[in-house]
Amino acid sequence: MVRIDFNDINDKIIYEAFHVEGNEAEALNDSYLELFELIGRDAMLKLFTHFHGDKIDCPMRLYRPEFIADLAKGETDRRERAKIARAGGYSARVIEGLLSKRRKENETE
Repeated sequence: MVRIDFNDINDKIIYEAFHVEGNEAEALNDSYLELFELIGRDAMLKLFTHFHGDKIDCPMRLYRPEFIADLAKGETDRRERAKIARAGGYSARVIEGLLSKRRKENETE
C-alpha cells in the first residue's frame, strides 16, 4: 500500500512512493521516458513540474542571430565571420545582412 502525506507532497515524493525508480519504462509516459533517458530523473521531473500540459517548441537554432552578429562584427575577414555564422547555426548571408542593416540604421541616426 502506498502512503502519501498530502500535506507535504511533490513529484519526487510521488516518484519514490510509486516505486518508479528502475521501472521507468513501465511507469512513465513515452515523452517523459524519452526525457528521462536524455536528461535524467531530476531534470525530467523539473520539466514536468514547470511545463506539464504545455507544448514546448525548441527552435532549430540555439543562439539568437543578433548575438551571433555581435560576435562576428569585430571580425574584419569575411571568411572568419562566415565561420562564426556557421558555428552559430546561421548562414554567412543572414549574419552579413543583419550587420548591414545595423550599419544602415546607425548611419541614419
